[in-house]
Order: sequence, then C-alpha cells, then structure tokens
Amino acid sequence: MNQELEAVWSNVRERVKERVTGRSLYQALDLLTPIVMEGETLVLGMPSEHALLASHLNAPTVRRWMELFLEEAYGFRPQIVIIEGTTLQDWHLYQRKQAERQRLTETTMRKQAQETRAYTSWEGVYEQVGRAFAATPSRSLATSRARYLQEALQIVREAMQHLPLEDEMDERQLNRIIERIATNVDAPAALIAWLLLYPDAKPAPETE
Repeated sequence: MNQELEAVWSNVRERVKERVTGRSLYQALDLLTPIVMEGETLVLGMPSEHALLASHLNAPTVRRWMELFLEEAYGFRPQIVIIEGTTLQDWHLYQRKQAERQRLTETTMRKQAQETRAYTSWEGVYEQVGRAFAATPSRSLATSRARYLQEALQIVREAMQHLPLEDEMDERQLNRIIERIATNVDAPAALIAWLLLYPDAKPAPETE
C-alpha cells in the first residue's frame, strides 16, 4: 500500500470523526482501506463482510468533509469511489463490472432509440405490425392471433403517443394500419378500431 496515501487518509479519517457522530459511522470509517489514487479518483475499499456499513459514508455531510480534507491535502478535490473489497484486484473487478454495466446500458439505450425511430412515421408502424404478425408462431390458431392482436394494439397505441393525427392523411394512414391488423386476425376493421380507440369501454348490456 502507498504509505503516503495511507498517511493522508489516516489524517483525513480522524478529522472527519471530529466533525460527525455515530458509532456505525465511526466503524465504517475505521474499516475503510485506501487502495489507490488514480488520477483524481481516490479508491477506498470496505471489507466484503462489512459492505453494508458503506451506506453510512454516502451521507452528504460525511462526503463533504471527506472531500474537503482530501482537497486540503492534495490541492484538488478527488472523486471518492468506495468499493467492496480492499485490494487492487477488487478495484479492477469493480472496473470490469462497471464497464459491463455501461455496455448493457448503452445497448438498452440504442434499442430504445431504434424503437422510437420506428414511430417516426405511420409507414414505419405499418411495417412493424406486419413484422410482428410474421414473427407470430402458429398463426392459424385463434389464441395465437389473439396474442398478436394484443401486441399490435400496443404498438399502435404507443405510436399514437409520438405521431400526430392532424389531418385526413394521418387518419387514412392509421386506418390502413388498422385494416392490416384486421386482415391478419380475420376480424372486422371497425372492431379493431374500437378496441384501439376505446380500450376501457365495455359492450352495452343486452336488453330484452
């Protein structure tokens, strides 16, 4: 361990204790191990068996004093990262996990962006409900067509939140989509439109 870093952290830890109170907080501070200073990032490690104590160190007041005293020691305010584990290997594992999490987040964001782009035109929605039907297994079964209908209606409802219905042309394009869904499920287009536009409506009771 870097002796200078250890000495700086020891001084900072004791000064923070003078500013805050709490038995669990003191225990958390005592258990923290300075692992490495990378650029302007200070990595502190908490033993895995005491990982829950790290939550005491995220209080804004505690963080503020830690950052202030570190800034006095180094001449700049480091970014403090607290990880589970106390070794460089634990830090490298943390970095790999963060990189993987970031990759998954970016993948999700790209997927969402692609889905949003699918709603940039009614033509795109028309193609999407067609692809959904093509991907439906056992389309000859009524239950399969019912599942497709549920999916298709959701696609169109979401599209209607993004795309305007401002004029007759927009209405015609929406009706074209409704007719395609109706053809796919072998149902009247007016019924599909009713299900789309009035999802919470109930049929009127029969009268004798």
